[in-house]
Amino acid sequence: MESLESLIKTIKALSDSGRLRIVLLLMEKGSLCVCEIKEVIGLSQPTISIHLKSLENAGIIKSSKQGLWVNYHINKELKSDIKKIIEIIKKSLISDVKIKDDISKVKKVDRNKICKVKGKK
Repeated sequence: MESLESLIKTIKALSDSGRLRIVLLLMEKGSLCVCEIKEVIGLSQPTISIHLKSLENAGIIKSSKQGLWVNYHINKELKSDIKKIIEIIKKSLISDVKIKDDISKVKKVDRNKICKVKGKK
């Protein structure tokens, strides 16, 4: 069971469209780095980093380092009540055009191609 303060922190973290899109992408893909998230949702790297920090502070996501990349994923220890809330949100947004587009893009995103393209510029 969540405390009131903890629940409010979680709801606030999910109340931004960018953060919510990131959470739904992580649910779909499992793990993503900042460059992959940027490629899919089109926000700037600093904005995405701020969103990720907010989601981490709320305990919704965790990060782990893998070589050059920091990978973000849904917190495996996320309380079941919060998981249910996120699942309900996901189900209610499944037909949203922007969410459909995000999910379609995230299935094709490849960090190796993204980084190679940036390295050539």
